[in-house]
Amino acid sequence: MAITAAAITGAVVGLRHSLEADHLAAISTLVNEEKTDRPSVVGASWGVGHSIPIVAIGLLFVAISASLPESVTTGFEILAGLILVYLGLRMLFEVSGLLAVEQHEHDGHEHTHVSVGSVSIGSFHTHVDGESFLVGIVHGLAGSGAIVVALAASASSITSSFSLLLSFSLVTVCTMSVLSFLWGRILTTRLKSLLKTVAGGASFVIGGLLVVNQLFGVGPVLF
Repeated sequence: MAITAAAITGAVVGLRHSLEADHLAAISTLVNEEKTDRPSVVGASWGVGHSIPIVAIGLLFVAISASLPESVTTGFEILAGLILVYLGLRMLFEVSGLLAVEQHEHDGHEHTHVSVGSVSIGSFHTHVDGESFLVGIVHGLAGSGAIVVALAASASSITSSFSLLLSFSLVTVCTMSVLSFLWGRILTTRLKSLLKTVAGGASFVIGGLLVVNQLFGVGPVLF
């Protein structure tokens, strides 16, 4: 029964966790018109990246009966906020036409070319949505990810801890995959530019509030 309860707890926390404002803001800026043929992969990549550090740290802390230092989670909260500010600004620049992000494939590898105005600032390799994977990792180490680790560490047995972490991860991956799929479909409508402007602005504001809240302890707690 303890294992079942842990799995249910992990699933509920995973669903709630996926719907946090900073996570939704990240996904809305990571899915763009170049990825509307596979938007669910973006969310799934974010979910996998998000789950890896939580599961790894959770099991480690269960084994050594430790807890995640507050300074560590605070540092990653600030980093996550800065990433949201960057993603928001990037989307706003894309909508304005000042920045262009083009993607195509060579020899089975996806390339991303970024330019500002008429000036190219280089190109780089990406594998399947590596950007969303990395952003997910940062979010996994920030905020309420620490709560999941604490729940796993307080479970009655290693089996219950693993059950909680596994159900949390599966629900997170599935939820973010569905949400990014829906967002990708929305971006194919005539309201694309307006929606991208709103998403970019929201990401910038939420990221800024997160940084200010962690550094100075002021502002609304959104997460």
